[in-house]
Amino acid sequence: SDSLFPHHRRRPPPCMLRIFQTSTRLSSSLSPNMAQLWNQLTTQLEDKIKFEEDRHQKATKRSWQLNAALVRCEMAHELSISSNNGDMLSEEEANLDKLVRETVLCPEMFNNIVNESMPTAQGEEIKVHPRAPRLGGIGSKMEDYARFKAFHHFLSEGNLLPPDAPCFMITTENGTQRNIITDEEYLGGACIGLCHDLAKMGVSRASDAVSDPTAVPFIKSARDAVSLILEELLQFDFRNGPLRRKYDSTKYALKTLETVLYELSVAGGVGGHDGLVINDSNVDDGGPMKKMKIDEKDKKDPSEEEDVAMEEGEEEESSPIPRKEINAIRERTDHRDKLRESLIKTCRDGQKAAKQAIFALHRGDAKRCAELLTDCENCVNNDLLKILDEEPTLRHGSFAGVLEEYVEGKLFYTWLYGDDENAENGANQQAVGKILLADEIPLNLSMEDYLGGLCDLTGEIGRFAVARGTARDKDSVKLCLDSSKSIYMTVKMLGKLPRNVTKKVGMVAKTVEKLERVFYEQNMLEITGRKEFASGVEVKFDHFAVEN
Repeated sequence: SDSLFPHHRRRPPPCMLRIFQTSTRLSSSLSPNMAQLWNQLTTQLEDKIKFEEDRHQKATKRSWQLNAALVRCEMAHELSISSNNGDMLSEEEANLDKLVRETVLCPEMFNNIVNESMPTAQGEEIKVHPRAPRLGGIGSKMEDYARFKAFHHFLSEGNLLPPDAPCFMITTENGTQRNIITDEEYLGGACIGLCHDLAKMGVSRASDAVSDPTAVPFIKSARDAVSLILEELLQFDFRNGPLRRKYDSTKYALKTLETVLYELSVAGGVGGHDGLVINDSNVDDGGPMKKMKIDEKDKKDPSEEEDVAMEEGEEEESSPIPRKEINAIRERTDHRDKLRESLIKTCRDGQKAAKQAIFALHRGDAKRCAELLTDCENCVNNDLLKILDEEPTLRHGSFAGVLEEYVEGKLFYTWLYGDDENAENGANQQAVGKILLADEIPLNLSMEDYLGGLCDLTGEIGRFAVARGTARDKDSVKLCLDSSKSIYMTVKMLGKLPRNVTKKVGMVAKTVEKLERVFYEQNMLEITGRKEFASGVEVKFDHFAVEN
């Protein structure tokens, strides 16, 4: 054991010895070429997954730090109310702002695979797209940060904090200004989250309404602000997702505030507290949501239209919410929805080309397969990446499905024909057995894309094995078994895998088991000298179809 671990003075833990001994035993059970392939796959994928896992752990740790800083600010706010001393709150807010800005400027906190590949060993600086997805749950903490800032701003100023407020802006190293929160984080935190905070604060202030003369005016102002926010959010076409579910809950915050005002009015009338009774002198016509809108048919005089326009402009200036900025967010959201629809439609073409390339390989049409794979590459590079450069949050979903299907087709082509450029006639039925590594594929892939395509490759190898088994090609069946077993060992040895890949490990294991049965039947045919041999176990690969 000392020779195996020369850099350690003490004997390694038993668990590490067991993993090393297991990997050595598994690799020795394969042919030399397959053992070398397995070692290459395992080494490269272990390094990449370790790099991704380290990034996620750093981002998760930063998310915990942001959460702790937010809690400390909330505690300092409660203490400042009871002791009338805001020094501690100012200090905690300064620490929170500093931590948020450090997070925004740190590339390791983002999934920046759309614009940049993995950082080099020399630690070259990479640029982060402003819309790059955040890692480790940081996005939800940034939303909580926007919610905290908006709530405390409303308590002090009585209006909604705009998205371009100084606390939401930061100066980058090249001197440009950028927003530290996304549009979704602003809507979810500074708008929707604020509504719920105002509803809770309204209930809390209503408990002391008799002794606090400012309670009822505050609740009414909160009700008006929530009503205006809900009115603006109603103009958005939210698609199904977290933001849509949050928006659906906003009406309950408005209902809470209206119920509190009604109950205070009834209780004040019964108890003789006139200050709590809502009447025409202390209410603003039932709030903005209940104001009558002017229909087009009622506009008869152009001068009246000008007056209406002037009134709307004055109302916008005096409004407690930034209508213009929220409308700009709505326009950007609509534009992103159009980009998403365009990407989904274009992904169909790329995914169709990759699927047809795999079918062509099963038919032995290598030339057609190469053309289809090239079409898929062009679709990704010329059409899809342009959309992702503008909106990186679309990286997952349909686009990831295209890459995974492409990886499967590319791996299957190379496994059959290798790097032989003259193999496009598909005449050679003996597979080469080469598996491309992630760095050898021309497209920029995540480990989830590559591992997903690698696991799906075993299904295509199984279908090829059945076709070669009917031709009594025992050597090809053995190659299929060794290749699938190498992939299965690699995936099992990696340990923690992406969620979508974990679901495919069981299918890979079943493929290996079926190939072992096919190889067993080939041996029985050779031993008995018969043309047919029935083992009593059905071997079936789902969706298997090969044209003769």
